[in-house]
Amino acid sequence: MATGLVFALLLATLVSQPAAAETAGGEAAVVAKPAARRADIPMTHIWQSINNCGPASVSMILSSMGLRVPQEEARLALRGTDELRGMGPSPVDPWTTQRFGIHAFWRNGGTPDLLKVLISNGFAPMVTQWLYEPPSRIAHWRVVRGYDDGAKAWYVADPMRGAAVPLSYQWFESNWRPFQFRYLVLYRPEQTALLKAIVGNDWHDVPSRLNYLGRAKQEALDIGDSEAWLSYGEAAYLVGRAEESVAAFEKGMLLGSPTGISTVRTSYPNALRLLGREADARRAQARLSTQASRTVTAISASPSGAEIKVIAAAGGDASLIDPELHQAVNPPAARVPADPVRLY
Repeated sequence: MATGLVFALLLATLVSQPAAAETAGGEAAVVAKPAARRADIPMTHIWQSINNCGPASVSMILSSMGLRVPQEEARLALRGTDELRGMGPSPVDPWTTQRFGIHAFWRNGGTPDLLKVLISNGFAPMVTQWLYEPPSRIAHWRVVRGYDDGAKAWYVADPMRGAAVPLSYQWFESNWRPFQFRYLVLYRPEQTALLKAIVGNDWHDVPSRLNYLGRAKQEALDIGDSEAWLSYGEAAYLVGRAEESVAAFEKGMLLGSPTGISTVRTSYPNALRLLGREADARRAQARLSTQASRTVTAISASPSGAEIKVIAAAGGDASLIDPELHQAVNPPAARVPADPVRLY
């Protein structure tokens, strides 16, 4: 099985066209196309209504897949009637699956290289970032429709700022970090194998959390600013490491403000509760709620305390939680869709 995986990975880097490969079990697989130097995915631009960056972004991605979905329809399904409520990633898959037969996949821990491969293979990911450079501190969904390595720029379909807004590679990454590099992809059932091939072991929820924890910890140590430490706190909470999470959150809040990062408002108090510090959790929740902006465009993706307790009880051993992890990792690949991506 390892031989099949090495062959598939080498083939992906050597050719620009998708090609068939075989796993050790003789099953046909298709190799994901490597990242092009430039790529762009055409879509219909949608200017968002109030606090509707998430549903508007979902509608724009659906337009790239040949569907016209009014943002108002997406708003009612994904946010409800409260205009002050933002959109987290979790409601997207149930709605798009039931309504259109299209699935949604999201994770923390995205990378620029991952986004490039996704776009080059026809997926238009949406990400959570700051709307503008802090101190505006408004969380915001936008669609990453393309990029240009020569210009060192991403091109985003931003429901607040425009159809193909250029963002420098440096700006994009630094304003993505506070939201744990969250990304969301819509895909058709026949694209499942391709998406699995691209994201690899991060297809599994718990391993992706563990992968991101190591990265977030190193970035906190290397970068050392408030946002890096807050992201480390979130990453530690997501795998049930409560003491580590509380320490990282508190250092992050000592270095700067958590305003606008909604995960902190839920994850920090919940981490305190995991340590049996209920009174401290209540005080923290009250304090953080007063620091929060009433206008929130992208809401928390933090899981419940009950879910975290399950992970913590397993000691962070993903194989105790996800039965698929007992299988050797040999990500399949699939054919690259010819449209709607434009490659250069």
